[in-house]
Amino acid sequence: QILGSLLAACREHHEVELGEYLSKHLFELEPDNSGNYIALSNAYAAAGRWNEVSRLRNLMKEKGLKKSTGCSWIQIGGEFHVFVAGDMSHPDTEEIYSTLALLRQKMQFMGYVPMVRSADISC
Repeated sequence: QILGSLLAACREHHEVELGEYLSKHLFELEPDNSGNYIALSNAYAAAGRWNEVSRLRNLMKEKGLKKSTGCSWIQIGGEFHVFVAGDMSHPDTEEIYSTLALLRQKMQFMGYVPMVRSADISC
């Protein structure tokens, strides 16, 4: 997990070469962990190395690896609720999204500006 976290941080710190070094070891240790491929792909994307992004996507397809769905959670009234983006199946969806909208408004009022400069590359 530590090596995987370090690999994921390579995108933020523009350390593509370190990411490549780490990924070689991680691909051997965890050949079926799609997160390692995604992390290296994201580092390549942040560096504008789109040929490498494409190569990794193809490699993942060849290996039958898919990006696992990430989830989010929110605490309402002392109870935690887990959901994935766009999932409207939770019985308290309306209350959850209402709480998120209120939180977003409060954060913007306090001066929060979201930093949207890159997105994870989904395979």
